Amino acid sequence: MNKADINRRFIAAIESLLKDKGLTKTKVAESLGIKPAKFSEILNNRMNAGVDAIADLCDQYSFSAEWILTGQGTMLKVGPIKGRSKPGIVVAPLPDFPLTSDGVCQMFLEIMRDKDLRFSEQAEEIGRLKAKIEELERNRGVDVGDVKSSGIANAG
Repeated sequence: MNKADINRRFIAAIESLLKDKGLTKTKVAESLGIKPAKFSEILNNRMNAGVDAIADLCDQYSFSAEWILTGQGTMLKVGPIKGRSKPGIVVAPLPDFPLTSDGVCQMFLEIMRDKDLRFSEQAEEIGRLKAKIEELERNRGVDVGDVKSSGIANAG
């Protein structure tokens, strides 16, 4: 873990944000709690990014702390990307299996298990939503407007 390498990856992450429409150096610096002058020093490689700035960058913009600190993995975390003007989804890289027939079969079996798990979770959620809809439909019509009245006013 070389500080210069970490700082280079931090700068690369910031540059990727700046290419994204709607994000300026000032807005990014403000969001990370860094004064613009210090942020400029970091971007010009005259100062290293601090731990707090790196942590905030990872938290607010979905960058991978592992990538910034070690260079391992992908720049962005898998899943929805936070803090960007454009929505996006980062897809996990395929597992690292040997390209033998056994390795490819193993890779596909893992992908299928993951798919089956997601389908099962989605089926459970659909079941909960159906039950909620049925409950709402049963309760519909039980409010004051549905009470029958004789139509004769009782001014007593």
